[in-house]
Order: sequence, then structure tokens, then C-alpha cells
Amino acid sequence: MAGYTDRSLIHNSAMACFVLANFVKEYQTLCAYTNFPSLDKLLLVLPLVWHGPSRRSISGRISSTPLHAVLSDEPRILEQLEDRISAYAAVSCQGLNLACATGLLARRQLSNDEAVFVFAHSQWPKNSKPTAIPTEMLATTKRLATWFKDYSGAELFALFGIS
Repeated sequence: MAGYTDRSLIHNSAMACFVLANFVKEYQTLCAYTNFPSLDKLLLVLPLVWHGPSRRSISGRISSTPLHAVLSDEPRILEQLEDRISAYAAVSCQGLNLACATGLLARRQLSNDEAVFVFAHSQWPKNSKPTAIPTEMLATTKRLATWFKDYSGAELFALFGIS
């Protein structure tokens, strides 16, 4: 008898892998490869990208719009965000593990003991570019990277009203 395979878990982990890898790639490019996102920032990505109202509110914004203005204009982004972060924490970690296991991302330890994630290539490896991810999700990760690079994880959590 063949073992049970949870296809939705595999699909969600793969999608999380590509969304998070795309975010890290955008983030480090915007920072000229001098700054990289930590786990606390990455835990915010999927709850914003996979939440339809948040994604639609963020993806169409121009990158020069300040994050606090978007949060003020679109209060739905903050609705139950803490619950969404908790709900997506496991799949975020699974996606990060998959990205690291496949070599898309690498975990680096900084001298201050903070761990960050680095896109491990100068470009997407052959046949690995996330072409199946909806463009609205990719646009959202790009906007988030633009905003998140200017804040520490603690500042982002405070800005989003998360304790």
C-alpha cells in the first residue's frame, strides 16, 4: 500500500519557498547585497502575500508610497494580522527549509548572533524561476521588500501593531 501524500501541504510549501525566495532576492538587491532579511521579517511576508485584501491593497502601490500611509489607507491589512502570522508560521518555516534545502536560500549567522537569509545565487538557477506564482503575489513581495528594508523586525512588528 502506498503512503499518503498531502498534495496541498507540498503545494503550499513549494509556493511558500518561491514567494519567500523571491522576497529575499528583491530585498538583498534593493540593499545592494549589504543587508539581508531575518526570520522575524520573513514571518510577515506570507500573511500579507496570501491574504487577498492585503495583497490587492499592496500590489498596486507605487514603491515610493510610505508603508505607514498604506496601512492608514487600507486598515484591512491589519485585520487579524497577528492570527494570520500564527496560522502561517509553520508553512513559512517549511518554505524556508525547502528554500535552504534546495540551495535557493542560505542561512547566515551575523556577528551579533542574528540569523539572516540570503538568496544564494546571482540569478534564479535554471528551471527554478517562480513562473507559476501570480503576478499580483510577485508585485506584493517586491513592495514588501522595498518597505521592509528600511525597518528592523521590531519596528515592523510595532508598525503593524503586533506585540
